[in-house]
Amino acid sequence: MTRTAAAKVVLTYFSVASMIFATAYFFPRNIPASVFLSILLLFPIFLWHRNWRGKKKLSKEINGRDKRKVIFWVLTIFSLAMLVRIPSALLFGMPYEKTPLIYLTILTIVIVEKTDVSAFGFKTKNFGKSLLYGLVFFALLYGLALLISNILVYAFTYQLPVQTFDFMPVLSAMPFMTLCVGISEEGLFRGYTQTHLEKFYSKREAVFIQAVLFGVWHFVWNLSPFDPLGMARYVGNTFFIGLMFGYMYSKSRNLVPLMFAHGLWNSVPEGIVTSVAALEMSNQMLLWTLPYLVSAMFMFFFIKYLVKEI
Repeated sequence: MTRTAAAKVVLTYFSVASMIFATAYFFPRNIPASVFLSILLLFPIFLWHRNWRGKKKLSKEINGRDKRKVIFWVLTIFSLAMLVRIPSALLFGMPYEKTPLIYLTILTIVIVEKTDVSAFGFKTKNFGKSLLYGLVFFALLYGLALLISNILVYAFTYQLPVQTFDFMPVLSAMPFMTLCVGISEEGLFRGYTQTHLEKFYSKREAVFIQAVLFGVWHFVWNLSPFDPLGMARYVGNTFFIGLMFGYMYSKSRNLVPLMFAHGLWNSVPEGIVTSVAALEMSNQMLLWTLPYLVSAMFMFFFIKYLVKEI
């Protein structure tokens, strides 16, 4: 692991971030421009990786490193990601750090660690089965919780929170939420972080640690305006989600199902049209937590008994 290689990765990371930030700054009201650029910049890293993989011999196994170095690199990449994520959230209110984070993760794995990305869950074999796993995962964790929440709210108010569904916002959001958000966050937390930690900790401990980092990762959305209670709730929510996603990865060893589920998780709510009165009722603590606890139980048994390594 050379300093020169690491410096090139960091320079590329901040260069990509600067391009996206510049687009967001000069076209502040044209969010699709920055989103489109974020997606467009995925093609160079994909083509580069395919070319590099054909020329260089990459290890199929994670190179042996001691525990302190692994923790150092995990925290370093997490900190570098935060250096772009925080200003992105504060200045633009958008997760424009996602494509730069993909560059940072992939380049670190390939150039610095000289390892094939498949060792970290980036796989394309059994793609159809992977998508099916992701769909079932999303249906159980989000869809079942939504159904239970609607039933409970209706029992108290005789109103359904979900009034109708609009597919257009979902179709508009899905490319960015899957290709940028899904790939970057699953690649960093489940792929890179959890895979490395499993070399020195038990699978349960590795899942827990990456879930803590995943929860902390989301504190930025309550910085401006500062909302400590909202921040604690959001961090807690995403910690719980990180546990479920981490457990799924520990069994499937494939990031594709999680990327697809992640994209659905961030896109489907955009198409749900809700009743304000019923929604206020659904925000009550019991109706907010119980559906996800029940869905998590179903999800646990699905992963434990039905999910196999892909």
